[in-house]
Amino acid sequence: MDARPAPKREYRQTAQRAMILEAVQQADGHLTAGEIFERVRRRDPRIGYGTVYRSLHLLAEHGLIQELTFADLASRYDSRSERHDHVHCTSCGMLLDVDVPEALMARHVAEERSGFSISHHHTVFVGECPTCRSAGRDGVREDSARSRRSNSSFA
Repeated sequence: MDARPAPKREYRQTAQRAMILEAVQQADGHLTAGEIFERVRRRDPRIGYGTVYRSLHLLAEHGLIQELTFADLASRYDSRSERHDHVHCTSCGMLLDVDVPEALMARHVAEERSGFSISHHHTVFVGECPTCRSAGRDGVREDSARSRRSNSSFA
């Protein structure tokens, strides 16, 4: 069995791919493919969702952006392609960059236990953000309280 990585697909810069890359780079956070599609479609109403989706994968494959996948949730896209980690709030879904020094010991243990030759790694720390933790202590999340306030006007 050949252990060499599959060759990357050829990357040809197109106006649509440039628009998609620009949308990711100009984002304040980590957008989903759907959010990127909406932003790009405002500039080019003819663009299709499939084009955006395929282009995002191609841009990530070529190291121009980073694709962050979360089991059952939609992938998010990050303009920072260099190694860095993230914190993810399980309550509100917030995803933030966090710069953590590369854990050389964890990398060594992963290589030793798996037999892999690890080239890089990415860590997502999962928990609750300060806002959700604070709201949780009150026993009511902010969105629930807002919903009750708006529903109370109909009573």
